[in-house]
Amino acid sequence: MSLISLVEAGKDFGIRTLFEGLTLHIGEGERLGLIGPNGAGKSTLLKVLAGHEPLGSGQRRCAPRTRVVLVDQEPELDPAHTLLEQVFAGSGEKMALLRQHTALSQAVADSPDNATALARLSDLHGRMDQLNAWGLEQQCREVLERLGIADIDRKVGDLSGGYRKRVALAAALVAEPDVLLLDEPTNHLDANGVEWLQSYLDRFPGALVLVTHDRYVLDRVTRRIVEVDRGLARSYAGNYATYLTHKAEEEASEAASAAKFKGTLRRELAWLRQGPKARSTKQKARIQRIEAMREAPQRQSRGQVSLATTSRRLGKRAITAEELGVSAGEGPAARPLLRAFSYDFSPEDRIGIIGPNGVGKSSLLEVIAGRRQPSSGSLELGSTVKLAYFDQHSDVLLKPDQKVLEVVQAAASRVSVDGEELSASQLLERFLFPPAQQHQPVGKLSGGERRRLHLCRLLVEAPNVLLLDEPTNDLDVQTLSVLEDFLEDFRGCVVVVSHDRYFLDRTVDRLFCFENGELQRFEGNYSAYLEASAARQAPSQASAAPQAQSPPPKTAPAGSTQPRRRSSKETRELADLETNLPQWEQQRRALEQALASGGSDYTALEALTHDLAQLSERIHAGEERWLALSELTG
Repeated sequence: MSLISLVEAGKDFGIRTLFEGLTLHIGEGERLGLIGPNGAGKSTLLKVLAGHEPLGSGQRRCAPRTRVVLVDQEPELDPAHTLLEQVFAGSGEKMALLRQHTALSQAVADSPDNATALARLSDLHGRMDQLNAWGLEQQCREVLERLGIADIDRKVGDLSGGYRKRVALAAALVAEPDVLLLDEPTNHLDANGVEWLQSYLDRFPGALVLVTHDRYVLDRVTRRIVEVDRGLARSYAGNYATYLTHKAEEEASEAASAAKFKGTLRRELAWLRQGPKARSTKQKARIQRIEAMREAPQRQSRGQVSLATTSRRLGKRAITAEELGVSAGEGPAARPLLRAFSYDFSPEDRIGIIGPNGVGKSSLLEVIAGRRQPSSGSLELGSTVKLAYFDQHSDVLLKPDQKVLEVVQAAASRVSVDGEELSASQLLERFLFPPAQQHQPVGKLSGGERRRLHLCRLLVEAPNVLLLDEPTNDLDVQTLSVLEDFLEDFRGCVVVVSHDRYFLDRTVDRLFCFENGELQRFEGNYSAYLEASAARQAPSQASAAPQAQSPPPKTAPAGSTQPRRRSSKETRELADLETNLPQWEQQRRALEQALASGGSDYTALEALTHDLAQLSERIHAGEERWLALSELTG
């Protein structure tokens, strides 16, 4: 049964068509992921499905009594409510039943012989059992806690944007609607919160439509992908990994078809230029066919974000922290976040900083960026450091009435990229801002487009140290993939604060984990960290299990069902092995030939034997390492 249907739906904003001719059915138990470039219309499509945004053409149909809840990127909440009241407010029927139960219980207490009240209370008990309404308050508290929300008596009006988004998400989850529409629900959640949300959505009984940049969540939760791109919406059965396979095959087929079409058109145009002498009916038909081919609308190919920029040389020292302390607030009331942190950041470092929300990750980056002073210790930047800080809120500093082109021109009118001189307009085209959009005001851009513009503005300045605070928020999957490739080739130091497990797996080689006001160092990416954490917890869990019972089967930590991704350091190591192994094999064959040729110099023969043994051992170790690295996903 279809709960929500769009039939031949179309929506445009002036000259830009978001989608047209879209027919989409959301059935019971649906698990649908929406993907596409920033500004393609994903958030608008969610609002259309929720009935909050009108269609330009076509129809929206919704089954009677279907409860639909949308968690927008900027949710509208009642500022006078406390956090708990706001979550209760979304629980409609359950909350009404609890209030009725309170009133009827009081009526029965006042008049124990009231048969009508007793009968109604009995019926109410059955209805509450059916909806599991008894534990509503406990459920609200648990969901808020899992999403990292404390102090439930605070007023909503006092909350930051990130906290408001989490409260809206909690209210939607507790409401348990028939259709749940989520727009970037993992923004502002820490890694533990994302893990919990992923598991919750996997068990959610209703239909789910999800827009997210978190590719692990997208792959785990969805069963169908709808891609919104260049005015069209295409549906693909399967999860995100299946979509990637189908998409690669589809693009290869499209490229082959386009090449074939161009080849045919080229031959036909060559025939036409020869000027056929006779104008037979057959020749006239051929000329008409050529004209039709020339005028046939060609779908504009998808642009590819290019993050290649010029770079500055970075010396041997990037950043030195000595006994660094960071606190929240000032004066005697200041709360210590980090104590006595010492570390020398090298030019080759790829470091991820992880920990729950509120422990001080962003505060540490602000200290490194010079936006706030440390509470103790010292921090020194190398003399050649050119630092860029991509934080969670810098894009709001862009003036809404400023043109897109003017944002980049304020930094540089021309930029050298890979030896090529580019104008600001050409650079913006590489960041998927076509000329027509470059003269639009910044205020007309989507949230993800503003983030992409801000990233372009930073990279124009050719930094050699990048500080990235939740860089994946609001960026589309395509841009994230290109950003990951860019960071892998970036010649400089990178420090990342992120809850995006996929992004951390691709970009970092070392983690600093906030634990009790200190940073614990871990060598490896996030998946390796999860595996190590699970291994540490396994012995204590086994000893805590009752001896009389057989231990329950071990569950793999979230994320370990996916093959661990190679870090950038491991990718470079694999490339080196693929170069070195053939060379080592040639050296081994040369040594074997030298030994086979014999000779009477036993000292030389002994040295050759020793060299061959060492080289064989090196080859064996290299082959084992190559096998281990090649099994990881790139």
